[in-house]
Amino acid sequence: MRVVGLGRVLFGVIGFCLVAGAQTSPPVAPPADESALGEFVVTGVVQEHIPKIAVLPSHSPAIEDVVVRSVVRRDLEISGFFDVIADKDAPAGRYGFTDPVDVKVWQGLGAEAIVKVAAREAAAGKIEVLGIAYFPSAGKEPVYESKLVVEKALVRRTAHKITDDLIGALTGRPGGFSSHFTFSGAWGRNRRIFSVDADGNGLAYHTSAKETAIAPAFGPSGDVFFSRSKNYSPFRAYRLTPVGEPEPAKLELPFRKSIYGIAFDKARKKMAVAVAEAGGSAIYVGDADGKNFTKVSTTAIATHPAFSPSGKLAWVGGEPTAGAHRIYVDGKAVSPAGFSASAPTFCDTEDGVFLVYSVGVGGGRSDLIMSGEKGQGVQRLTQGQGSNTYPACSPDGRMLAFFSDRKDGKGLYVLSLKRFTTQRVIGSVGESLRWDPLPAPAKP
Repeated sequence: MRVVGLGRVLFGVIGFCLVAGAQTSPPVAPPADESALGEFVVTGVVQEHIPKIAVLPSHSPAIEDVVVRSVVRRDLEISGFFDVIADKDAPAGRYGFTDPVDVKVWQGLGAEAIVKVAAREAAAGKIEVLGIAYFPSAGKEPVYESKLVVEKALVRRTAHKITDDLIGALTGRPGGFSSHFTFSGAWGRNRRIFSVDADGNGLAYHTSAKETAIAPAFGPSGDVFFSRSKNYSPFRAYRLTPVGEPEPAKLELPFRKSIYGIAFDKARKKMAVAVAEAGGSAIYVGDADGKNFTKVSTTAIATHPAFSPSGKLAWVGGEPTAGAHRIYVDGKAVSPAGFSASAPTFCDTEDGVFLVYSVGVGGGRSDLIMSGEKGQGVQRLTQGQGSNTYPACSPDGRMLAFFSDRKDGKGLYVLSLKRFTTQRVIGSVGESLRWDPLPAPAKP
């Protein structure tokens, strides 16, 4: 590589109320003045210049070439960093794997960055993938160039890696598309654990339709941990096992009552769990191997734990009779009083660490709020766009995913935290959304 420069949640009435209340908060009437939620920073009007980028077309019939180019182009569109020139505007020319890039012609179309990606067969079962990027203003030499020989089965993963490297060359910080989501979604009267790639490809379920599976989280080795209940039994914590094994592996935790939520710190050395207690629930923190737990929450109800990159711990807390639940960070309530808040997450951005969560704003709707890591400086990310819930931040910190039922269609959306543009990734909705880098591919 060369880079230049630059549930059916029922185990009794009490259990149901705890989970439903802790995850979504009971509806309460918000204050008439929503200024406590901060200024709405997303206006829909682009205030800063968005550079035009060209992704060269391909005339190759090879499926690997088609896949690589379409993946990279889709990633760049979702990122919100660039105005991608339409294929119909591409000038006539030769666009084969070895054909040179006519930088001057593309510059004439207004391209401020030019990207060529291509793929072709290599040795048996392998493909060669090419990625090149130019800044016309910087001359004819590429600012990024990479050739990789990989297994055919890794074509999409490799294309996402190319995208991340290209974004790094063009913006100074690698992208976050070599990643995937996990979430809990409705399936009949139950819930299942799902996963899908960052660009919306490969939606798949991983748990049985005969059980209720909730609150997935990425843990050690990139494995997915979650809670499940079978036949109305208490929720127990499990880890998804490798493909081919019949059952998820049960975690040996020192708790007899239901586990409502799981989270791991950045180093995957600590585990936080939300555990049922008499009349409520509590957050405990211990080692990732399930030992040495200590209670850290102080409210009667505490659930949906989430660690910040610096090790701070957020959760949803409240009292059974108090109405609105709030976001707590290291034991201190930080979300605006009077609004039911839920689903905290942290974004590790170029401008620092930010806390993002959802708040109920009346009428069955929720909006997304962003603040500093400790809750300071509240700003509003959505307003008047349906209900927006369960935010999750990309590995590079520059995109925010969430579920929405806005008029453009319900689904999983991605918001660029740099350009504040939004795109729908899939038409499915769920709960407890998490976003994490792809684990290393299995060795043959």
